[in-house]
Amino acid sequence: MQPRPGRLDVYFGSDLVGAVHDSATLPFEHAPGWLGGDQRMSLAAIPLQAGRQATPEVQAFFENLLPEGELRDDLAAQRKASTLFPLLLEVAGDTAVAFVLVLPGQTPEAPRYEATNWDAISAILAKRSAAAIDIHEQGARISLAGAQDKTSIALFDDGVPRLPKGTSPSTHILKPNIRRLAKVWHSAANETVVMRAAALAGLPTAKVFQEVHTEACVVCRFDRQLRHDGTLARLVQYDVCQLAGTVSDRKYEKERGPGLAACAELIRRYSTQPAVDLRHLLRWVFFNLYVGNHDSHAKNLSIYSVPGQGATLTPFFDLMCTRLYPGLSPEFALAIGGEARPGEMSAEHLALMARQLGMQPRSLAQQAAGVAAQLQRAMALAVQELAPAMSPSARTLAELLERFVSTSTRKLAERIAT
Repeated sequence: MQPRPGRLDVYFGSDLVGAVHDSATLPFEHAPGWLGGDQRMSLAAIPLQAGRQATPEVQAFFENLLPEGELRDDLAAQRKASTLFPLLLEVAGDTAVAFVLVLPGQTPEAPRYEATNWDAISAILAKRSAAAIDIHEQGARISLAGAQDKTSIALFDDGVPRLPKGTSPSTHILKPNIRRLAKVWHSAANETVVMRAAALAGLPTAKVFQEVHTEACVVCRFDRQLRHDGTLARLVQYDVCQLAGTVSDRKYEKERGPGLAACAELIRRYSTQPAVDLRHLLRWVFFNLYVGNHDSHAKNLSIYSVPGQGATLTPFFDLMCTRLYPGLSPEFALAIGGEARPGEMSAEHLALMARQLGMQPRSLAQQAAGVAAQLQRAMALAVQELAPAMSPSARTLAELLERFVSTSTRKLAERIAT
């Protein structure tokens, strides 16, 4: 057995950014060339400075690259990795951000992909209890953060699904139905419909489609950009937990994670169009509240930098109705004026939220009413558009979802937006 490497090198394109070292404190050190180069930029909240840094900001940046919850436990058991650095060794490669982690002495390799087909992917998923953990061959890298089963794929103009190899960037994320929670049925159809409804309601939202062979929600990655030469560029993107220096197990406000006021402050600090992005934030909050997405935590908000456009909120992602499923939390992830129970929220809570955000209560009420007015039609159109290609049981879920959202939106809007 070869000894474990003592560090992982971090690259942005072909430029060495620095190295993260094997230690309980997980120190990171910038490369001198990065600190003096033209492209110099910080990794989320990690200061641009020389010398090793073993700080909460470093811990938060790298820890938030890992899968969460049961997926992390499964990864640790399969790969015999329990602490942060050996887990990072397993996810090294094409990460959820713009940076690539490689072993010492290596550099990011030329992109390469293995062509496959949807039936083959479906057959792999059918054999896995944690649907996407081992979709690649033995020894491959696992590169997606988050608590839901998913895997990276690449889709180009020919429509053939491909599996990225090594550090090759992906273009899409495939999210099959959640199977480790028995009462959560047709989660992929749920997410596809809700994401499509968000786009139809005017929210900036990641593009999705339902893949019929795998019954998966396939999400187009907005942090990858096709260059003129046909190669993929990685866009710099950080989620709010990384920007706040918060590890993923504190992503919920009730666990001392960022609340709405903290999210708004980070937008004001990092966005080059804060007024626009704050409006998007409010619409996202009200949309999630109406559709019953109670898992709308801080890691589901990100800021990215698009060349020529500055730093802005990313399109929204991970939108689904969790309230349809018994056993999941009845509380909203982000408190509205101190209240996390939707059934107890009122116009007074909305007014308090406005004061906490430094905004006018009338403006928030108008935003809440505007989202409500658009959502019911958007949900109906999304179901009408997507249901014909679904299985009978998935169509049942979509129709139930439409009725739930219609009732929830009407009741909540009457209480908070008047």
